[in-house]
Amino acid sequence: MFLYQRWLQDRLHDYVNAVSPPRLKGRLISMTPLQYGAALLQAYLGQASLSWVAEISGVPGETLKEWRRQPEFLLLMDWSKARFSEFFRETLALNNYSLEEVFEIAGEFCMLEDSLRVGVRVKLYTVFRNLGESLLSRHSHGLALEKSDLRLFKRLFLFFWALESYWPGPARKRLEEKFLPLARNVVWTRLGLPVLEEDDFAAALSPRYTLLYLRDLLADKLRETLSVYGLKTGGYPRYLH
Repeated sequence: MFLYQRWLQDRLHDYVNAVSPPRLKGRLISMTPLQYGAALLQAYLGQASLSWVAEISGVPGETLKEWRRQPEFLLLMDWSKARFSEFFRETLALNNYSLEEVFEIAGEFCMLEDSLRVGVRVKLYTVFRNLGESLLSRHSHGLALEKSDLRLFKRLFLFFWALESYWPGPARKRLEEKFLPLARNVVWTRLGLPVLEEDDFAAALSPRYTLLYLRDLLADKLRETLSVYGLKTGGYPRYLH
């Protein structure tokens, strides 16, 4: 359940199968799929290193450093972060995931480039905090709670709870003191879900969800993605064949 890896794979598929060269901010993007994929991989330079990206892509580190000086490579890097930020927020808000899947999502999220994850976290947490405070207020005054709000709170609560295991932040106190009781006593009950127990969280914190394990698993998936879209077409998108 690696959302950026899946997003990267979809973007590579679109690029390789494009019938005309794409443009970003008026500039034609004409790269091999390997260069394109390597530019998208730069978003992992948070918990990962350039050497990690180089090993996955099969590109020498010095070559990657040279590519990172090229305008279209830099343009694609910036574009990918902005587009994925929107995709991540929408995907998390609209889809239900198991607690185990949420831990995988949160683990990969912590491997992303610092400015990307900080920007996404701030925007998402603002929505989550305001929603939680609104639900608390409405519940205390005996007002109706919309099912759509309860479902959104559930999705965001699980994500931020899992995120605290990898990337602790100032939200921890509010999560534990205000939003965990809200989740247990109101949201889960109103949604007809089983009672939220401490063991539910403990079960997700197995060795399978350590950052080291997730990084190794992610590396395998990324290598597979790059090999499919970098080699199947001879290294060029359709419009260059």
